[in-house]
Amino acid sequence: MKHQFQTVTCILTWNGLLLLLKRSSRVNINPGLWCGVAGRIEGDMSPEETAYKEILEETGLQRESIEPIRSAPPILVEIDDQNEALVYPFLFRTESPNIRLDWEHTDYRWVRPEMIDKFETVPRFRDVMNALRITNSKC
Repeated sequence: MKHQFQTVTCILTWNGLLLLLKRSSRVNINPGLWCGVAGRIEGDMSPEETAYKEILEETGLQRESIEPIRSAPPILVEIDDQNEALVYPFLFRTESPNIRLDWEHTDYRWVRPEMIDKFETVPRFRDVMNALRITNSKC
């Protein structure tokens, strides 16, 4: 039986573009791949509170500067032979394209939804987009 942990993945939008973050070589899971804001749900923190916490930590965006759009039921993602993650997807809108990266990421891009497949993303990132009803033409 695999060890299961819970995480959030938050996709941020600005002017019809999606935020992609490039994972640092210093992270344990999926280094070098592109993703949304993500992090483990710890203790008794809710997925929603974890989403806001991770957005602040990974982008510097304050809660007041982001607007929740929608969430989706969790998606089961296989990490490796022994681990799997239950991922809670969230979609947020921001009015600010200015991001302050933390140590977990080395780069970021605001991209059109149809450009996502040009990036090497974390496993099932497209499934998260689909769950949040993000299509190639709208987010």
